[in-house]
Amino acid sequence: MKIIPEPNQLTIKLEGFEQLWALKRRLQIPHYAISGVDFLAQTPMMQDYKGYLRFPGTSLPWRFLAGSYRRNGRQEFWYVRMQQPGVLTIALKPDTLNYERIRITCTPEVAQSVADWWQQHK
Repeated sequence: MKIIPEPNQLTIKLEGFEQLWALKRRLQIPHYAISGVDFLAQTPMMQDYKGYLRFPGTSLPWRFLAGSYRRNGRQEFWYVRMQQPGVLTIALKPDTLNYERIRITCTPEVAQSVADWWQQHK
């Protein structure tokens, strides 16, 4: 996965099998659509993701969750590896994209670069 900050948007480019599991090649997020960026350095917990329905996506329990997931009429995009610490959450403004949040596993350095990019263009 590559995260590419551009002047007016953030592009998340999925590669190889990531595209197959998530059923998506890339996400392009306009800067104006982002309401917040958060990073949790801990290893993800399965109970944080209970109650969501895959719509469409792939799940291998205790390994990874990839694709679109829904709960209570809200849709999120996930590419989360359950055994790798660090989840970046990008909150989106209502009615700007199909998703309410985007959650991806990444390193602290990548998360910091996304947060810096968002703060610079705020």
